[in-house]
Parts: sequence; structure tokens; C-alpha cells
Amino acid sequence: MKKKNNKIIVSLILIIVLFSTLLIILFKNNKTKTFNYEGTTIALTIDGVSSSSFPSSGAYTVNVTCDNAKGKWNPSNWELELTNITGKVKCDVAFTTSPALLSSKITTAGTSGNGTIKNSTHGYRYQGNNPDNYVWFNNEMWRIIGYVPVCMTSGCSSTVNRVKIIRKESIGGLVYKVNATSDSTWTDSTIQKLLNTCYLGKKSDTDSTCASYCYSYYSSSQKAVAKCDYTNIGINASDYYGNMIESVYWNVGEPSSGTYVNADSQYTKEIARYTSSTSKIGLMYASDWGYAIEGFTGKLDSTSSYMNKNWLFTNGYEWTMSAFYSSKPHNVISGGYLLSSDSYNGYAARPALYLKSNVYVVSGSGSEADPYIIGM
Repeated sequence: MKKKNNKIIVSLILIIVLFSTLLIILFKNNKTKTFNYEGTTIALTIDGVSSSSFPSSGAYTVNVTCDNAKGKWNPSNWELELTNITGKVKCDVAFTTSPALLSSKITTAGTSGNGTIKNSTHGYRYQGNNPDNYVWFNNEMWRIIGYVPVCMTSGCSSTVNRVKIIRKESIGGLVYKVNATSDSTWTDSTIQKLLNTCYLGKKSDTDSTCASYCYSYYSSSQKAVAKCDYTNIGINASDYYGNMIESVYWNVGEPSSGTYVNADSQYTKEIARYTSSTSKIGLMYASDWGYAIEGFTGKLDSTSSYMNKNWLFTNGYEWTMSAFYSSKPHNVISGGYLLSSDSYNGYAARPALYLKSNVYVVSGSGSEADPYIIGM
């Protein structure tokens, strides 16, 4: 790229990355109200007052509007990102203190269309085909299950509401429990260990411990190795996003006598059992699946005709962390309903987690094109 004669303030850090036709410009720590880079002008305000520099990192709602480019504020590294540049760019960046908590966005979203439905006991749940519940987490797209009760103490003597999110895409087909001679619950499952020691920790199957968990099928007579490289897609527990995750006592479901129930009854079974220690990463519950279905209150093995009214249905065969009879885990099958399965099978796994109560919305509307950007 031929270097041009550009006017750049000395104290401005400017990074340019060029991928074919995509140009990304990151502006950080500028010391003037406006500056010029190849015709790019950025004006700043803080609480409606003109500013000569970006504020220090902190709790702000950030509104970015640009001509001839798409602008987004990245709170994790405190930078303004410009993409899709088509010509001379002018941006207004407005910082506002006292941003709204993510939980408040959920509880005020409404009860129809792309909103949520309220259940006074079991929280606020997103429902329907494609609600506006997208959130940018760990530098990738996740979706919000809802603002729901979770156990914070051993024995689950009480619950508090936390925002629960799930990764939009699966991290692969994984065995629920390796070499299971009998079926298993969440507390003794291989997938629980894999998610909380390898996915959370950004490790790969080159680690001997992770390799021992990494299979897409594993019975007493047959096994198939999976691919478990989380060095890029995993979560660092101590980084910007990792610090947002709440450690909780996960409810693990109550095996029944082989009778499927509705979402409310399934939730009651799940809340009756919990892990003996805290952890950060889980999967969706069977009750999460049921509550995500718009206009459905029936049994969870009878939801096939509601596939297009359930945003959680994406992968066909997918594990939940809830147990069924004989401690077989529930899973979603390609027909769009729940079924129990042997633990040695390999089905899609989407990590789920709870966010701390002080996570707030930096920007975004929650739509797929404009997901919530979050900070803490």
C-alpha cells in the first residue's frame, strides 16, 4: 500500500488492517475533538458536551453514527472500529454515563413479536422464530435465553435472576460421557469437564486431559475421536469477557419414570437437583427449550409442529444438560422435539452461561444486524 501524506495527531494510535476489500480502522486514545485521516472526521461528546478525547474506560452507553462507513465501539479494547468504508467518512461518537443494564433491556422488551414473555416464577424468556436476543460475547455471536432464576448457594435455598446466554453455533459433536457403562447425569459427565476445563481455558486436544474428554462417539466396543481445539474459540476465564461470567450451582434435572412433561413441570424437576460445587459453563436445560417455543404449553416430546416457533432449534441433534429416566440425558432431535439418549452418542453442544448482574449494554438493539454490545 502506497503511503500517503496524512495529518495524524502524534498521540493518536491508528491501526489499519486490509483484508481484500474490507478496511478496518481502529481509533484509540485520540486527544483532539476532531482529526483527519484521509478525509475522516470524528466528533466526540460526553453526556452531550463536546470533548477533546475519548473518555477513560468505564460504564458508558456509546452511540456511533457514521457517513460512508459502519462504526462500532468495541469496549473490550476501548476502540472505535470503522468498517465498510465507501468514501469520505464523518462520524459522531456520543458517550453517555449510567448505561442500562442488560437485564433491564430484557425485562422491558415486551411480550409479543420480537420481545419476551414473562413468567412470574421462572423469569423472562425469549420466544418465537427469531427474536431480537443477539449479544456479542467472546468476540462472536451469542443469544440470550432470558433473565432467569439460578441457584447461588449449595442446596439452592434461594435463587436470583441472572441473564443466561447460549452460543449461537455449536462447538462440535461431543459425547456426553466417555466410556459410559451406564448412563450419566451432568455432575459426572465428560462434557461438563470438557466445557469447564478445556473450553473455559482455551485449551486443545493436544492437552492430555482434554484429549481424554474429546470424542464424538464412545461405547464399550467402539469410539471416534472428535476435534476439540478451543485455543481460538474458547473463553479465557480472566479476560474481558471471562470476568463477566457468574459461577453458579447448576440445576441438573430430576430423572423421572419415563413420562415427558411441559416446561413448567420440567423446570420444577430441574430446580430440585443441583451440582455440589459451582461452575461457569453448562448447556441449555430441557425447560429452556420448552420456554423458547411461542404459544406452546404441552409436553416436550410433542413439539415437532412448533419447530418454526422456537429459536433454540438450530442444530438438529443437540444435548441439553437435563436428565430423563434412568439418568439418560435429554437431547433435541432433528424432528424438533426432546428425546432421551445414551450418553456415548455425540451430539451438538452449545455452551451456555450466566452473566454477572452488573453487565450493561454499551450499544445495539439486540437484532442480528445490531446485536447488544456489552460491558462491565
